[in-house]
Amino acid sequence: MKTPYLNLLAAVLVTGCAGPVHMLVKEDGTPFIGGNLAHDRGMDNRLVLEATSRRYEARGFVVERQTNLAELRKRYYGVDPKHWDRIFAGLDAGHVVYSLETVARSAEGQEISCRLMWSGAAKPAGVCTDRAGAAFPVRFE
Repeated sequence: MKTPYLNLLAAVLVTGCAGPVHMLVKEDGTPFIGGNLAHDRGMDNRLVLEATSRRYEARGFVVERQTNLAELRKRYYGVDPKHWDRIFAGLDAGHVVYSLETVARSAEGQEISCRLMWSGAAKPAGVCTDRAGAAFPVRFE
C-alpha cells in the first residue's frame, strides 16, 4: 500500500525540482547550431552553446532577479493599488527582470562570454562575444 504513494512522491520530487530549460533558436549569421539554458537551479544552472566544431558550456552561474519598485510604485500605487500590493508582495512576477553574465568554455579552452536578459513573460535573449570581439546574438525559446 505504501509503494504507490512512495512512487508518486518520488515522481513529484523529481519533476518538481527541475527548473526552466530553454532551447536555443538558430539565428542566421551565428556560429551556433544548438544549445540550451537551464536556470533556477542554483549551482546547477547551465548554458550550452554548440557550434559546428565546438561545444561551449558554463555551469554554476548566478541568475540575478531585479524589480524596479520605485518605477512600478509611480505607475501603479495611486492608479491601481491592488496591483501595486501584488507587485510589492512578490506575487506578480510579470515585472521581474532576470539577467546573467557568464563565460562558457570549450574542451579546447576557447571562451565565449555571454550576457542574457529576460522578463517573466519573455524568453532569454542577449549576446555572446568571443575573444576576438565578435558578437553574436542568441535567443532561447
